[in-house]
Amino acid sequence: MKVRFFAVGVLSVGSLMAFLGGCAEDDRPDVPSDAMQVSSGGKVVAFAAPHDGKAYLRDDNDNRVVYSTDLKREQVMKFDPVSDTVQIDGRTAPEGVANPGHDHSIYFSRSAQPDRTDAGSNAANSSANGMTTVHVPIGVQVDVQTQPSTPN
Repeated sequence: MKVRFFAVGVLSVGSLMAFLGGCAEDDRPDVPSDAMQVSSGGKVVAFAAPHDGKAYLRDDNDNRVVYSTDLKREQVMKFDPVSDTVQIDGRTAPEGVANPGHDHSIYFSRSAQPDRTDAGSNAANSSANGMTTVHVPIGVQVDVQTQPSTPN
């Protein structure tokens, strides 16, 4: 009799632990595990990307991602439930969001690649000898060809 109660107790505790463990993992199934919650609420949610990466707008009531996009460093993603619009740097995305009155969160996952930079606007890309430095991701093959010099 004691063995039966012990077995039932072990199975009950094991089932409870499996259930709770499953709930923790399924809490945000559409958001990558490395993404961090950066903004949330029932009103306007916004986020400025500190690095290149991907942003996810998640409906917290329905537990699902309703919009995602790649962001460059310093781009701003904003969701306004009153106008039902997602904006990236002030430009409205063509997609609307179902149930805009729900609470929403923005999650962000940093890109594994180095941040993209604008060669024309970044003074650090120019060296003292007038040569331009081009940052190329690892694994990309680049063929460098020299230009013939013009006489002065």
